[in-house]
Amino acid sequence: MIKNIIFDMGGVLIDYNPEKTLYGIFDRETADILLKEIFRNQLWADKDRGIITPAEIMKIKKDAIPAETFEKVSEMVENFYPYMPPFEQMYDFIKGLKENGYGIYLLSNASADFYVNSKGISALTLFDGVLISADYKLLKPEKEIYEALYEKFSLKPEECFFIDDVQKNIDGARATGMDGHCYYHGDLEILKKDLISKGVKI
Repeated sequence: MIKNIIFDMGGVLIDYNPEKTLYGIFDRETADILLKEIFRNQLWADKDRGIITPAEIMKIKKDAIPAETFEKVSEMVENFYPYMPPFEQMYDFIKGLKENGYGIYLLSNASADFYVNSKGISALTLFDGVLISADYKLLKPEKEIYEALYEKFSLKPEECFFIDDVQKNIDGARATGMDGHCYYHGDLEILKKDLISKGVKI
């Protein structure tokens, strides 16, 4: 029986789409460079793991980034949240789940700036707890991060359901005993139907 719904953040609660963001701000050639060197680079994952700071990233990549963009890119690496608007329909959806008695938790690959910069995500005010990858030096889909979630909030994996937009993260959850739904499609009605089929009250 499902008692807790676990949410990812980027792609589920907020629109994390570096390609769309960068192509909307910079010319294509510059955007391609920035995606390769920073936003789709291992360094970005290392920032989410909590083992490198934005300032260190910019120092490492200083010579690879077009000089005229350096200040703007530094600001984006320091705080990307202004470029990730919330999916507003998720607030009412999560509010309904909470009113129906489900525990609501966040499990996100995110850097430590989450605590300062995520205040504009209204749905987070409904959550019973959050676990951010940078705090544990772990990343989804590593099994240890799911185990840390269960331990931190005294959860049983078989009583939890995970919603994430990346299939490998759902696979990682299932490997630890937590079922889930890959929300790659961004269609809330599809998600609701799946939850209802699992016995969740919407």
